[in-house]
Amino acid sequence: MHKKSIFVIIFVGVLLALSFWLSELLAENDVVKELVFGYGYAGMFLISIISGFNIVIPVPAITFLPVFTGAGLGFWSSIIIITAGMTIGDGLGYIIGRTGNRLARDKNKIKRYIKEIMNTKKKYNLGVVTLLFIYAAFIPAPNEVIIIPLGFMGYRFKHIFPVVLAGNLVFNTLSAFGVTNLFKII
Repeated sequence: MHKKSIFVIIFVGVLLALSFWLSELLAENDVVKELVFGYGYAGMFLISIISGFNIVIPVPAITFLPVFTGAGLGFWSSIIIITAGMTIGDGLGYIIGRTGNRLARDKNKIKRYIKEIMNTKKKYNLGVVTLLFIYAAFIPAPNEVIIIPLGFMGYRFKHIFPVVLAGNLVFNTLSAFGVTNLFKII
């Protein structure tokens, strides 16, 4: 493994650990509780959309579940709203990929490359969708890493959306139970 890859993995791990720790600290703060309660589920939904589309800083909104529940918002309703918001954010990534595909088709140089991509799509269609679910459900990194190329490859949103929604639901549920119990173990 390259040094750069190891650095990225460590950086993402430290970033996620810090976000869990910060979330736990914020959950105890009365000012933060009032602020979160004031914006409620609508604020949580907006944060989730941004989190779902965030490529630069991959901090899932679910890491702030202790803050949301500490402010009086429901556990399961928070998971569902965060999942919906993240999936909409992923949809924005898909739109970027589809737009890139349409723009690239106008260029003669890229036509051969697009043809090769389309052949790959035909050959491994089910495998790619399965990989998308596994990635969305179990990998704590931006889904856009896969969604933007799938949009570029011409996958239909109606085939991508349910897979990403299910993957995000699994990820958020597993993360929620992990986030709420992580600091109890420590």
